[in-house]
Amino acid sequence: MRTRQLTFLIAAVAIWLAPAARGQSTISNDPYELDFGKGMWGVMLPSYELGTSSAGGFGVQDDLDDPGFFWQLKGIRRFLGTRTSAEVRTFYAAAGANSLRPEGNFDFLNPADGSAQSLTGGRGQLHSDVDHYGFDFALRDTWVTPVGGLSAGMTISYMAFDQEFESRYNTISLFEEQLESDFVGGKGFVGWDGYLFGYASNIDLLFGYYDVDAEYDFAGNTISGSRSIERGDQSATVEIWATTRTEFNIGEVGLTLGAMYIDQMPRIIHNQGAATIGTDSAATLTAMVEWIF
Repeated sequence: MRTRQLTFLIAAVAIWLAPAARGQSTISNDPYELDFGKGMWGVMLPSYELGTSSAGGFGVQDDLDDPGFFWQLKGIRRFLGTRTSAEVRTFYAAAGANSLRPEGNFDFLNPADGSAQSLTGGRGQLHSDVDHYGFDFALRDTWVTPVGGLSAGMTISYMAFDQEFESRYNTISLFEEQLESDFVGGKGFVGWDGYLFGYASNIDLLFGYYDVDAEYDFAGNTISGSRSIERGDQSATVEIWATTRTEFNIGEVGLTLGAMYIDQMPRIIHNQGAATIGTDSAATLTAMVEWIF
């Protein structure tokens, strides 16, 4: 479902922008460029589900579709005369949520060893956090054409999703779980720069492939036990980034919109004995303001 939604969103944005686009490349003559961005981040990760409640549904559950914040720092070195550039980008994003379930008995399997557990007279609560960070190193070639600047390149990429979960019952901490997912790989991309509605703009479409290493850790509080497991996978990604800029005395200010789809995102699997690591699709959305110097 998320795949279809993201594909439709990308297609709709492309169709909407096409009539407003016109030629003439916006490539700068400055050999160096530094961008700082800050904005809103939306993450749609695989859901967290544990146990059952006598009130109906899961004892602890969160869809992990959460809002958060995003920061980015990007540097560009242009080799003038060749239309080749080197780009370095680092980023950090964070989001969190609290989910409170209806009052009812809570039956679940201990994630450490799969033993049956039962709690009565209260309600389940889940506190979750995710930190997302990484870096990209890219080489880009740009060709000036009658329809604007067309570019292509390759990127060495690393990104991580560090998730933390604390399950509670009647505000008492039962246990804590961590799922750390490291993505190491590369991306190929194509881009366009020109003018949209009279503003200097650029659009990049990126296709990535990563090796994924996931590590799960469980630490009991009032529920005893510990558990650590690892899993390796591969994942494809699709990203689109669009920026439109305007001039100010101190430099340029840009508005950037981005979306990323992740084919295989690690997730925690419960209710089948001790906890294991599975995968599902995920997506992120970003809207930020950039200061370009």
